[in-house]
Formats: sequence, structure tokens, C-alpha cells
Amino acid sequence: MAERSVGLGVLGVGLQGEAHVRTFKCVPGCEVVAVADVNAERAAEVARQYGVPHAYDNLDELLANDAVEAVSIVLPDHLHREAGVRAAQAGKHLLMEKPLATTVADAEAIVAAAKAAGVKLMVNFSNRWQLAVKMLRERFSAGAFGKAVYAYTRLNNTIYVPTGMLKPWSSQTKLPFWLLSHTLDRVRYVWQADPVRVYAVQHSGVLTSMGFDTPDLYHATIEWDNGAIGTFESCWILPETMPSVVDSKMEFVFEKGAVHVDALAPDIQVVTPEKYSIPSIISYSLDGEPRGFVLEALRHFVDCVAHDRDPEPSGDDGLLMCRTSAAIVESAERRQPVEISGRCSS
Repeated sequence: MAERSVGLGVLGVGLQGEAHVRTFKCVPGCEVVAVADVNAERAAEVARQYGVPHAYDNLDELLANDAVEAVSIVLPDHLHREAGVRAAQAGKHLLMEKPLATTVADAEAIVAAAKAAGVKLMVNFSNRWQLAVKMLRERFSAGAFGKAVYAYTRLNNTIYVPTGMLKPWSSQTKLPFWLLSHTLDRVRYVWQADPVRVYAVQHSGVLTSMGFDTPDLYHATIEWDNGAIGTFESCWILPETMPSVVDSKMEFVFEKGAVHVDALAPDIQVVTPEKYSIPSIISYSLDGEPRGFVLEALRHFVDCVAHDRDPEPSGDDGLLMCRTSAAIVESAERRQPVEISGRCSS
């Protein structure tokens, strides 16, 4: 637990950024002292709602606030580079929402800036803190299953995500960055291995017909440096009538066993005259305060800043996931296998 108060600024207070503010307010040992958003009214609204003393409409004022020791950057995927580099150069520790960036060059620039400035950089692959993922890594590390052989992951969204929630910028990202980066990091975290080669395919048509310049789905087969194979699939065109915005499943096959994880299985099923829904209890609120894996990820970042520890996932971890996501896109476009560079198992 953090023993001193870490001053935090949150850059970008849309849906996810507001969630960061709300969650940080419940993390011991930190204080959200400022928020910033290009929409000044939105920044002021979030600041009022959560009792944040300062609200800005630009990054300069946020970085000039000496009470801000660390910045949580919760901007659209493709806008991470400038904010990350400038915050690092200003001497602020960085929590970057995943993906680290949508190009390898942008990711490299952020990592280089953080290292040059000597600041901490964590990429928020919060799924690492899901209990199923933590338990699986622990048992695998203890030798309970023997060697890894195969993993299958599926992480899908309803069409509301690209056409509604991310409508202003969904054409500026692709599924390997938006969704597959989560499942890639989950498997890498469990196996403690790195991806080395990918062959991927994609499908386009549904979203492009609606004016969104981004593919509907990706399917990737990846070889890992531990000899195992992983299959990763994501789409974001499921009908909005799905009971949950997210569809997430994983299967691991080992020498001495298999593990199946359905992210929705432990949840509550609710049926009303209006709809059938599955409210999440993996990440939820209790008595008005956040609970679950997102809270634990943000708590980890605060503790690392407070106690001068290196956070995980690191900038190098985020860079490797960016390289892998970019390789998936390249392979699907070329219809050829692509080698993945820059391995760094952790």
C-alpha cells in the first residue's frame, strides 16, 4: 500500500478517463489533483463531480501543475505519442492506457522519452489483475500443468463500440490494438513467453459500408518462443442485442491439463420485460466505489510510484504488444507470415 500521497493528473475524461478518476479516488495513498480534456465543459463537469481541484482544457497547464507527480493518459489510441512524450519530458510518471500506441514508431518514442527522463511508465493492461489470469499464471509457474502447448482466445465487442462508443475515432485504430492487445498480453503473462511469428487474416465490409474505415475482424495464429501456439480472434460487429458489450473466452492446453475461462460465466444473468443482460461482476461498484481488476491495476501503479518500484506491464512490455499488433495487421494485409521483433519476456 502507498504510504504517501501521490498527486495524479488524468488527461482525457471521456468514458474511460472518468473511470480512472473515479477509481483513483478510491485508491489509498493518492489524490487526483487535476483533470484535462480538450472539452473544457467536460473537464469541469468531471472535476466538480469527483471533487478534483483543477480542471484544464490543455496538456500544458496540467504538466505545469507541480502537484501533479504522475499522469494517467486516457486519450484515443492514436493520440498517445505527443502526450506521453511531453509528460515524460516534464518529469511526470506515466500510466498509459492500452495500447501504448497504434504505430511502432510512436510506441518507441514514448518508451525512449520515459527512459531518458528517468520516469516510470506503466501500460494499463489491466486484464492481468483478473483473478482467473492471476490464478492461472500462479499454477502454471508452479508446474501444475507442465509445458504450454496451445492457447485459444476470443475477445469481441458489439457493433455499438466502433459505431457509438468510439464513433469519433474508431477509423483511427484497428482491432489488434484495441482488443487483441488485451488477449496477447494475457497469454504472454501466463506463459511468461514472447511471440515470434504471426500469420493473420482479416475481414472488411460491414463497418466500411457504414462509413467506418476499419476491418470487422481479425484472426491470428502466433508461434511463441516456448514452442507453443496461440490462436487469437476478435471482431466488433456483434449485434447490440447481445447480453453484454464484451464477449471474452480463453482456453489453454498444457502437457498435463487444460483450462477454460469464460469471462461472463461468473456474472449475473438478468432478465426483465425489456431485455436480457449480463452485468459484470468482474469489475463493478460496491456501495458506490469501484471494485475488481481495474482498481487493482491502478493501485499497483500508485504503489510503484510511492515506493519507487518498476511497474508492470512496463513500457517495454507495451512496446512488444504494439510490435505484435502491428505484425498482425501487416500479415493480414500481405497474407504472409510476419516475424515479430523485440522480445522481452516478463
